[in-house]
Amino acid sequence: MPNKLKNYKLKICLFFVFLNLTIFGINDSTKKHSRIPNTITYSNNFSASYVHYKNWKYNGNNNYSFLLRSNINYDSIGTFWETHIRFNGELGYMKFVDSIWYKNTDYLDFSTEIAKNNGKTFSNIFTFYFNSQFLSSYENYYDDSGVENKRWSGGFGNPMNIDLGYGTTMRFCKTSRINLTFVTLRTSTMPILEFEPSKQQNDIIYKKTLITSEYGLGIQTYIRKNIGSKVRWENYSRCFANAINRSKFDIDFRNRVIIKIFKYLDFIIDSRIRYMPYPPYKFQFRNELMLSFTFEKM
Repeated sequence: MPNKLKNYKLKICLFFVFLNLTIFGINDSTKKHSRIPNTITYSNNFSASYVHYKNWKYNGNNNYSFLLRSNINYDSIGTFWETHIRFNGELGYMKFVDSIWYKNTDYLDFSTEIAKNNGKTFSNIFTFYFNSQFLSSYENYYDDSGVENKRWSGGFGNPMNIDLGYGTTMRFCKTSRINLTFVTLRTSTMPILEFEPSKQQNDIIYKKTLITSEYGLGIQTYIRKNIGSKVRWENYSRCFANAINRSKFDIDFRNRVIIKIFKYLDFIIDSRIRYMPYPPYKFQFRNELMLSFTFEKM
């Protein structure tokens, strides 16, 4: 156990050293020779709804819902290297009338990509990725006496994924790219709520948290394409796998079509497909149509 914990701490230290070099070291060395000015783009969306039912299929619960989304991108393109930093976050709550508020969506991810600026379609790339959630989550359960209680089920940093990868990137449509990181080190944490899971060789159990470390292959997409002056297509998706096995795949597909109605009002068609490598081993689908107040710089 001490040796495994020591190795895990060493890997985490390497992650943060890489992140420090990504944001400060390489970017500073290319600023003097930058051919394209550094750019920051962001998009912040807020949407709210109230649904009132009356004789709707003889049943229905009135509810409120609020959703906040944020996307921030920093791009620095120098003579020899280019750096891309991206933050995505989403937090949403829903409340049934005469009931309590509950959190129906909560995620954040931060990524850094360093690619060689060789002026070609394909080039080498280094990637760093962090994924977790903003706030704590709770779930109801029944204890040994059959009494219903509530317990903590997750929070910031647990569950969590940290990916460190090296591979190749394909550029298209000027600002879009698809990455294939054929060497990817993933470190994950997951809370242990009930029974202790079966451990693999590199797994660590620390304070009711399962810490895993594994190598695999990763695919990431970053697509932001304007279709005319009123429509924009965005796709930020990720996939990680290290075997042909239902417990070895992790897929997060995010696709969005944004239609500009007025200056601060958008109509958004949002789709998400999620597959996580633990029970119930099923694809989850979410499709939304929404009107959103948007503040952005593109």
